[in-house]
Amino acid sequence: MGYCEVRFTRRYDATPAEVWAALTEPDSVARWLGPVPTNVRELEPERLLELDWLAPGDEPSVVRFELVATESGTELVLDHRRINAVQGMLYSERWTNTLLRLDELLGGAK
Repeated sequence: MGYCEVRFTRRYDATPAEVWAALTEPDSVARWLGPVPTNVRELEPERLLELDWLAPGDEPSVVRFELVATESGTELVLDHRRINAVQGMLYSERWTNTLLRLDELLGGAK
């Protein structure tokens, strides 16, 4: 069985601290991501969050959020890897829709 990965990049007028809060505060996470079982693999506040992604019915995979401060705000890079290749397009669509909710929470992506 093969694996694939998806990558998304967003730019926000928000600070890394604001984006980090949106990614990690329980009330915020519930608004844009919803309940997904995860375990934290790696954590560097306001810079890096890597999770074991344990969605019911799916094979375990890894989701990584990286934040980079820019002159005008923050760049967010989301990598989801070790996705069962059969589910790759489904995850691409899921993340597109999920990130639209995060965009709204953070005042829109650039």
